[in-house]
Amino acid sequence: MPKFDINNFVIDRVRRGVMFSTDNGEALWSLTQVEDPSLKMTSETGEAVDALGSTIMQFDRSKACEFSGSNSLFDLSLLAAQSGTEKQIAATGKKLTMEMFEEIEIPADGTTVTLKKTPIGTGAAGIPFIYKLKGDSTFIEKFEYGSDDATKQFTFSGTTLTFPTSLEAGDEIFVSYSYEADGSDGNGGVIVENNATEFAKAGKFVMEVIGCDVCNASKKYFAYVVLPQAKLKSDFDLSFKVDGKHPFTIEAMQQYCDRKKKLFYIAIPEMD
Repeated sequence: MPKFDINNFVIDRVRRGVMFSTDNGEALWSLTQVEDPSLKMTSETGEAVDALGSTIMQFDRSKACEFSGSNSLFDLSLLAAQSGTEKQIAATGKKLTMEMFEEIEIPADGTTVTLKKTPIGTGAAGIPFIYKLKGDSTFIEKFEYGSDDATKQFTFSGTTLTFPTSLEAGDEIFVSYSYEADGSDGNGGVIVENNATEFAKAGKFVMEVIGCDVCNASKKYFAYVVLPQAKLKSDFDLSFKVDGKHPFTIEAMQQYCDRKKKLFYIAIPEMD
């Protein structure tokens, strides 16, 4: 008789999910906040029918398996994996072009304000327009760089912006520009791209689930759900709100060169 045999397994929660490269075993991405995990199996059959269309017999043809869930938090590494790209991090020798919105209140004295970053480009190529804001933060008036009307003209050099003379103390302006993040202190940045020609990579997906034997609630076990050949789908629907989740779907593909054509397996090792 075997010394260890567990049958009824009470699931507590998913602890972690990791996608590994099937080339070298490197971890491609991982999740630790998985909600609503679901493993769905479907099968396809072929039917033999008679002259009246009545089913005589059904024959099993194929199986399909999908794992789906949501990450509780918006995860940039998962987004990059879904997009088929890699998360880019600003560093020395790797500058990233970032966007910046600023809402600036005109000071009571002086004619200039200091921007948070240094815009890319000079003149109208750097900041072509600025806008005066209403109390509800909507645009009420536009000002153009180098305008012929001196009262509506603004200029900038480096991070110093000289605002139009028609603006008064207490007015708020909106400034939009691009700048370079170089990874130095206070000037870092991260970018995730989704390009039309790049798609998610396949790999081996392993999910670790915490649970216990139904007969012994004090004894914890780890179940490992393994999809040996898995493909993260590039389809997703993100909700940008405070309680929004980050959904994902992984398709289990059969290991075609494996005699069993394995889709997934669940392994529960004995714990000390």
